[in-house]
Amino acid sequence: MKLQTEKKDFGNIELFVFIYCSTIALGIIFLPYISAEEIRSAWLKVMVGVIPYLIFLFLLNKVIRKHNDRDVLKVLKDLSFNWLYYPVMIYLLLSTIYSIFWGIKSLAIVIQTYLLQNTQQWVVIVTFLIFVGISLMYGITAITRLIVLMFICEIGVIASLVALLFSQDFRWIYIPPVFTVDVFTFLKSSISETTRYAGLITILTFLPLVKKETKIIKTSYMSLLLIMIMFTLVSILTLGTFGFEQTLTLLSPITALIQTTYAEMTLFERLDLFFLTIWIWALYKAALIYFWFAISITKRIIPFQKKKEWIPITIYVVIIMIVTVATPSFVNLSWEPYNINLLISTIVLPILLFTYMLLRKKRSVKE
Repeated sequence: MKLQTEKKDFGNIELFVFIYCSTIALGIIFLPYISAEEIRSAWLKVMVGVIPYLIFLFLLNKVIRKHNDRDVLKVLKDLSFNWLYYPVMIYLLLSTIYSIFWGIKSLAIVIQTYLLQNTQQWVVIVTFLIFVGISLMYGITAITRLIVLMFICEIGVIASLVALLFSQDFRWIYIPPVFTVDVFTFLKSSISETTRYAGLITILTFLPLVKKETKIIKTSYMSLLLIMIMFTLVSILTLGTFGFEQTLTLLSPITALIQTTYAEMTLFERLDLFFLTIWIWALYKAALIYFWFAISITKRIIPFQKKKEWIPITIYVVIIMIVTVATPSFVNLSWEPYNINLLISTIVLPILLFTYMLLRKKRSVKE
């Protein structure tokens, strides 16, 4: 199969959809916070949780303007020593692979629970990863066009979710935030709500492919705010429909919500399967973006030609396939290690690096 050449001609629409699709899928299907933690203020925390990533974008814009280069990872390499640059790149790569593993495993659980109860997880995982691997061979240009096209389908989902606010099962009495837990539990659950926006980190390798006239920061802010609105809407809907205690027992509250709301619609039998399919496609798009991000990071660690890109694609798909199939199914969805790692790799580390680059002198033309 001939790999297509990447073109640096992405605009505002592609950037907007890229950020949206990299973040929305896994963050929304498990809303509110799972793992038996407090969720009474979940909708409020997802609104507050976006603030660190707004700071992320603010500092990113400052770095780009100061050094006049949208490839901030290249700027980091030019301004830092190898002992700093390569460990950072390796950590970002391993963290991305960890996120892919968690996302694929979660996808298998959702599919087995709601769609294919009698199908073993390894069948779902292998089929999905083969499909993802083949798609990756076409390059970022084809991937971006695909996610833009598929985003159109999600507009209808957004409209449907808004309509659910007026259903007879929705109760506003459940919505006001209630702070009845200890501070430690509240802060621990807040980490989950913050890291739902972690997909924003993938723009670090996408921005160099965007047109110069593209308003990257304004577009990024708009996409991130839409994601925040979606997260808040889903949290309010699930809490308003099921209440606090019942929501804690649900694997995917948004899926259960759709099943409950549309159960009596005989005109569209099993309409919940349609919505679930949309979320599977969303996870597919997120997988493409995260795999591509991992490959882009790998290229910065070990440079290789475009025609050899199939090698890391094959290696990563096979590794994820083996690890996810060999790992037992989750018994307790304890997301603390995963969320803490996301917090470090997508907020703490980038902000420290941006601050470091802002403190360094601007590169001269000769450099």
